[in-house]
Amino acid sequence: MKTIVIHWPSLTSLGIAAILLGCLIIFRKYHLLKRKRPPFAKNLLRSPGHSLVQRLDQINQEINISLFSLLSVPLFICAVYISQLYFAQKQITTVGIVTIVFLCSTSMFYFLFNFSRCVRQKRAARMAYDGHVAVAQELNQLMLEGYHVYHDFPADEFNIDHVIVGHTGVFAVKTLARSTPKSGDRMEDATVTYDGRILYFPKGDDWKTIDLAKHQASWLSNWIHHVVGEPLAVRAVVTLPGWYVKRTSAEGIPVINPQQLPSLFTYIKPRHLSEEMITRIANQIEQKCRDGEPDSPSYDNSEKC
Repeated sequence: MKTIVIHWPSLTSLGIAAILLGCLIIFRKYHLLKRKRPPFAKNLLRSPGHSLVQRLDQINQEINISLFSLLSVPLFICAVYISQLYFAQKQITTVGIVTIVFLCSTSMFYFLFNFSRCVRQKRAARMAYDGHVAVAQELNQLMLEGYHVYHDFPADEFNIDHVIVGHTGVFAVKTLARSTPKSGDRMEDATVTYDGRILYFPKGDDWKTIDLAKHQASWLSNWIHHVVGEPLAVRAVVTLPGWYVKRTSAEGIPVINPQQLPSLFTYIKPRHLSEEMITRIANQIEQKCRDGEPDSPSYDNSEKC
């Protein structure tokens, strides 16, 4: 009993922190369970950056926990100090002070590092999401010309950002959202050179995006062959929102600014598909993409920021 009395400040602070954290988790679960269901029961097609919205939701939870921990740790350490000094009536030795300072600083550094990491991840995910939306807005214009446009197509262990099906063929579009440097020359800062294999940005080269786009197009070709029963070559396209692309070779897959998408689909050499084949492919892709629950966080605007 005496031990409990001595340590009651630290136990109280720890209990309050646990209760508050539990309340936050319960409130969130309650909010998700009690969210009003829409009047339509059919699952929605995936929106641009559907998986990124879910990722942003997870990052926000980690940020909240890190902030809560940053506030809780000093209070708990202070409660332990008060317990020893006033309730146990013991003078804290130099070793004890060093231990308390070490534990407090280590814990604060860990949670501060985790918070900083989550903020960077959120900034990158938000930029990627905005890039997906910017490209989707341009691609959606193709629906006026009879194309079928799908976003965030779920593959085996990755997502294809955009899939286009139309009379000129099937396209797998990879979006790369990358910030531009600020050196004074806006045009030069936002210009990327492409030689058919590698993207040469002002600060660093990128060959992985081209290979990844080709891999995703190849995977989609095999998947369509499997579900439709006929071989079909899907073409890869890379879009760079906000960048001017300077091409130095006619080889390689298309790499363009999304504003150039309408002209790309106008002048690209077509691989003609019959209306029947377009319908069959579009139906299969739509079934794969129509897995978004209407009341999920991905369709709740309040969860995107």
